[in-house]
Amino acid sequence: MAIITLTTDFHGHYVGIMKGVIKCLSPATEVIELSTEVEPFDLKGGAFVLCSSYRYFPRGAIHIVVVDPGVGTSRKAIVIKTKGYTFVGPDNGVMAPAAEEDGISEVFEVGKGFTEGREVAPTFNGRDVFAPVAAYLADGGDPGKLGKRLNRFERVEFKRAVSGDIVFGEVIHVDNFGNLTTSIREQDADLTGRLVVTIGDRGFRARRVEAYAEGREGELLVLPGSAKYYEVSLSKGNAKEAMSARVGDKVTIVRG
Repeated sequence: MAIITLTTDFHGHYVGIMKGVIKCLSPATEVIELSTEVEPFDLKGGAFVLCSSYRYFPRGAIHIVVVDPGVGTSRKAIVIKTKGYTFVGPDNGVMAPAAEEDGISEVFEVGKGFTEGREVAPTFNGRDVFAPVAAYLADGGDPGKLGKRLNRFERVEFKRAVSGDIVFGEVIHVDNFGNLTTSIREQDADLTGRLVVTIGDRGFRARRVEAYAEGREGELLVLPGSAKYYEVSLSKGNAKEAMSARVGDKVTIVRG
């Protein structure tokens, strides 16, 4: 049985419609909502959700990503084949971190030949392009017949750097508890003890811990999240609100 996952920045009946299109075209395919809670237009947040999740599905799974502020424009619809998975979505970089991590094999543009004869709304390519493409692939369709092979595609990059005891990054995701996921991975820097965290132009003292429960109420914490990216968390509180933070804000962590 093929598996298709959905990651979107929209909710409600739109997601249900995409699932319905897939089941009509490929009835045996299992469709799983990976996330429908990406913030609207948030490419880095969508990229993080996908990059931290794709590998927990069986190899061969097809991941549709519809975080698509350029829908209806000249941006391409693409398919990225990697060593273990297939990614379907807009050519705006949102799929790049996950695909590059797994190892890209081939990239194809979805050409007009595939959509010819289909009604394609300029506001809902998830329904009219990405869902049919994924269903076609789930039933064994050849991605090479979708359109021409691409040598270049758009990329979203997570910014990070280390200079001595100073680590630089950015906020790439905010969860519903207000925890701030940064672009800094555990493998990039060994953060220990007392730290100074600056987000935007506001600095705060923090402590490195392993689990949220280790913090005292109101204490700012730095810890590696389940995806091994460092998070900034406020114990029993909301770090996003306390630090007036948002995705894209610069992060600086000073060690020692």
